[in-house]
Amino acid sequence: MALLEIDDIHVFYDNIQALKGISLDVEANRIVTLVGGNGAGKSTTLRAISGLLHPRQGAIRYDGRPLAGLGAHDIAAMGLVHVPEGRRIFGRLTVDENLLMGAFTRRDRKAIAEDKERMMTLFPRLRERLRQVAGTLSGGEQQMVATARAMMARPRLLLMDEPSMGLAPMVVEQVFETIQAINAQGVTILLVEQNALMALTIADQGYVLESGEIVLSGPGRDLIDDERVRQAYLG
Repeated sequence: MALLEIDDIHVFYDNIQALKGISLDVEANRIVTLVGGNGAGKSTTLRAISGLLHPRQGAIRYDGRPLAGLGAHDIAAMGLVHVPEGRRIFGRLTVDENLLMGAFTRRDRKAIAEDKERMMTLFPRLRERLRQVAGTLSGGEQQMVATARAMMARPRLLLMDEPSMGLAPMVVEQVFETIQAINAQGVTILLVEQNALMALTIADQGYVLESGEIVLSGPGRDLIDDERVRQAYLG
């Protein structure tokens, strides 16, 4: 059984249909990526999974449990955590306070402290910035905060929406190295990413979305070699 199963979901914004019956599976301990142009439905898919949007039709199951009717906070408490597009950190709080917000559903203080130390090892720059107001950080550092905050919830499945957006090429490479490091720790990742080449390079499985529908799927490196994908998304 896949860790995440999406079965024929249809999602609307008022009367505009954004997802038109997509189905996909995310197996445990893998990196799966969604690629496609602007407006294809990638971010909408993540928002539907995390409970920010509710499909009118179809089912989403996490670890065999239907998510219908659950709020976003309930889903996050189950270990399915969303790193949203644009980072959405708490800009007026310090880095340390942002990390603690990621653990708001937990009561195990000793383990929270241990996890925070683990985040300092994963993101050494954040150790230097713990007392700094998060809104004053660079874009790359804010992405580190957003990812570390999500990891403080001890996710089994991490949804990442455009983590490299607006970042310098050198920082983008660091972002993808971090994604692989998190996956190596046993966290399953569903990644939405504008940099299709890098996303497909690290992905075990990829799905191509166009106008709210999945038009291609397969192992990430196979999709890189697909002529349709190369022409449309890889230049």
